[in-house]
Amino acid sequence: MKKIKSDVIVVGAGGAGLRAALSVKETNKYLNVKVVTKGERLKDSITATSYSDRMAFHATLDTTEPGTEDSWKYHAEDIFKIGGMVSDKILAEVLAKNSKDAFEYLDKLGVPFVKENGKVKQFRTDGSKYARACFTGPDTAVQIARILSKEVDKQKIEVIENVMFQDILLDEENKVKGGWGINTVTNEYFFFETPSIILACGGPGQVYSESLFPGESTGDCHAAALRCGAELVNMEFIQIGLSSKKTKIACSGSFMRALPKITNDLGEDIILKYYKNKYDPKKLISILFSKGWSWPLSYDEESHIIDVAVAKEILYARRIFLDYTSNPEFFSKGSIPEEIINWYKQEINVNLFDQKFYSNPLKRLKSINKEVCALLKTKGLDIDTEKKIEIFPAIQHFQGGIKINERAETNIKGLYACGEAAGGQHGANRPGGNSLLDTQVFGKIAGQNAALYSSQVNISELSDEEMKNLQIENVKFPDETGKKNIIREEIRTLMSENASVIRSEKKLLETFDVVSNISNKEILNSSKNLKDYLETCNIRLLSRVLLKSMCERKESRGPHLLFKNPETLELYPRDDENWAYRYIVVKLENDNISCSIRKCR
Repeated sequence: MKKIKSDVIVVGAGGAGLRAALSVKETNKYLNVKVVTKGERLKDSITATSYSDRMAFHATLDTTEPGTEDSWKYHAEDIFKIGGMVSDKILAEVLAKNSKDAFEYLDKLGVPFVKENGKVKQFRTDGSKYARACFTGPDTAVQIARILSKEVDKQKIEVIENVMFQDILLDEENKVKGGWGINTVTNEYFFFETPSIILACGGPGQVYSESLFPGESTGDCHAAALRCGAELVNMEFIQIGLSSKKTKIACSGSFMRALPKITNDLGEDIILKYYKNKYDPKKLISILFSKGWSWPLSYDEESHIIDVAVAKEILYARRIFLDYTSNPEFFSKGSIPEEIINWYKQEINVNLFDQKFYSNPLKRLKSINKEVCALLKTKGLDIDTEKKIEIFPAIQHFQGGIKINERAETNIKGLYACGEAAGGQHGANRPGGNSLLDTQVFGKIAGQNAALYSSQVNISELSDEEMKNLQIENVKFPDETGKKNIIREEIRTLMSENASVIRSEKKLLETFDVVSNISNKEILNSSKNLKDYLETCNIRLLSRVLLKSMCERKESRGPHLLFKNPETLELYPRDDENWAYRYIVVKLENDNISCSIRKCR
């Protein structure tokens, strides 16, 4: 057993966790802060492994349109509007107000943001009234993670790798006293004596079998927060986007603006297959092109029909491809909207009716973004040779999380959350680039307030008896390295099938019952080691939370598409009268998931 004392423990070594640790030191250089990460730094965090065609960091700068002193207000309005009016307005304002400071901090550290003539280059992303997206290229998140990691080393902040954080200990006054976890390699127990814990370990992506999340993202922070009495919010809102199966790269932006044919493994044009009788060819071309900037699944964007078509085909065990060898079957010179023709002329200086571009989606893709083709190649997909990208609807970001206020505080004294682990700031959706911004703004705020709190309290002593009571004893796991945890895979498969793009109340309730009836003993018997057992327990808990939240919201909003009839694709409509300005807050009460509907602040 290993006991560690620290003034502040940060759980997670991604963008939010590293920024939070640095913020603790900036606030009080005499405090001892340690970062605990389940895997290896710069290898297993979400920030350090994320790529897209042009990854954005959303910020309102002095040079950002409309260029007024209160430009941040337009940013805050966009966050709330695209958030479907179910985000915390105060948190949205905090994000927007602090975006300039967050950008300048990273810029000063050396993140190589693209600039032209000394001015930061910004572009418009989904949900943005003005161009606010700063970028380095497809690897903006990776660059941020690397720079922050260097600064953490420079400040001599200790990062403890390969430690899974499992639970939070409270004192008799319901304040943080410490926490515990295990070394994922040796199974050695770690006990942390600390008055302040910052949860920054991202979203629980591994609850699903199909996601872009690293393998370590099993919802440990969320589960630990729930078990100690903290609240979760907006958990039904999960960003889902069409992504490359082979490379795990989001197929947004240029991938869709190149207007490829989307086919199944039978060669059928799946957009035409499902929507031939609902839309004319010109409208279908417009919807396909718009998927470039409205990449995340959203009820509020007509392009969600593409996600639904892909999801339906996958449920029928079909493989789906972006086919760059031929045009969509509804593509013709007469069906291309004028605004798309003009976009090609103005943005990339291409005449769409030039035969080499008109007949070849791959040439169109290269003319828009040749850098992303090079990126695909580094990830093992040579688009020149394969000419197709197999895609799937991937779980990409959790808009909800551990409920926080503007100080990044939870309802538990001494417990903070930031980045994707936190919830309330985004609502149903978020402007593209706001997730990276979120890691820096609330990472800094969490670090500041944890430091101030820890400066005023003493570290509580953990008794030997307390530590002994936390250990799981007399359990033997089979030494089968290649063994699959059948229970774990069953839960994850059910979640991808029934709680992703296509959701119906019937399937959600059935899945909730199946998952709820899985016992700890069954999980124990199916697990190959202690880490696997603890992770599967967390996956089971988070699955129940997600399913319960999805059942509770009887409407479609943002990425929450609730179908009346999945066969006819009939959806529940968005219901602002009953659901605008309201979010679902989840608590754990004696292993029961409790949901309450509250008005947003």
